[in-house]
Amino acid sequence: MSMNDVASNDEAASGPRRHNGPISRRLLAIARTVRSEEPSVGELFDRLESEGLGLTLLLLTLPALIPLPGPFGMVFGTFVALVALQILFGAERLWLPQTIRQRPVPQRLLRKVIRAGLDWAGYAERGLREDRLAWLTGRTARMLLALPLLLMAVTIILPIPMGNVMPALALIAASIGFMAADGLAVLVSMLIAMAAVVWTAVLLYTGAAAADYAAMLLARLAVHLRAMLESVGVDLGFAAGVSTVFAVAAGVAALAFWIQAVRHRRSRRTSLDAVPDARERSRAVARRNRGLLTAASLATAAAAIFLATRFMLTGWI
Repeated sequence: MSMNDVASNDEAASGPRRHNGPISRRLLAIARTVRSEEPSVGELFDRLESEGLGLTLLLLTLPALIPLPGPFGMVFGTFVALVALQILFGAERLWLPQTIRQRPVPQRLLRKVIRAGLDWAGYAERGLREDRLAWLTGRTARMLLALPLLLMAVTIILPIPMGNVMPALALIAASIGFMAADGLAVLVSMLIAMAAVVWTAVLLYTGAAAADYAAMLLARLAVHLRAMLESVGVDLGFAAGVSTVFAVAAGVAALAFWIQAVRHRRSRRTSLDAVPDARERSRAVARRNRGLLTAASLATAAAAIFLATRFMLTGWI
């Protein structure tokens, strides 16, 4: 089945109204113009031209919506920053390393992405209008707006609890505005970005106050713990040594469990090929991996507790 057939099927199935928007038209343009069985990544983004920058921002920002600090924000925030830098220096198309540009995109995957994108665009385009405040979506405007977008990416990278949401929303609004050539959506994204700066400052202030309070509580707990052990005749050095041994043992166990979980995740496709139903295969993978993840999390928590106990016994806290 060619991409032209995919475009025709999607148009017939979804109706013309949902495909009248600017994002839908660009997705259908990809389906019509890319005729190879396995188009390369570079070919797809060449078809998108400047809209590929907005699409990339959108795809990289969505995983960063997770409100907790961790690898998602750091990794995807870094990629968003790289795209924002390209926009800042006036890139009209997304630059990718040659090895990535030459990688083929499976036809089946491409059809699924286009269909899912058309369904999503049908909702997102209700409030969009092409060429509204068009001066905010041109090349010069994009270069100027890349600075606040870069600031939002850096904010996502920072390990601030609940600090990812508003910067990610600003980036999503900007990416939709760039893709749809709707300057009002871009303007809304800048307003969200300003609110995100204020919100981040509030989180940093309250986070510093909370950290000071937590440090005070830990210091009091350490004093009470040392006094309790001394009252029953336990040597603090010996207790600290025992805590260190248990911390190392729990850490080694946690590392082993995490390695097993990663290996199991990588080998899940080959080990479950005999299960024909996709849902059953997914459930089987979840059941097998749940025990490893639970054990790894518990061992990690135990290692952290024993390590904190060791610091309290030796007076580091």
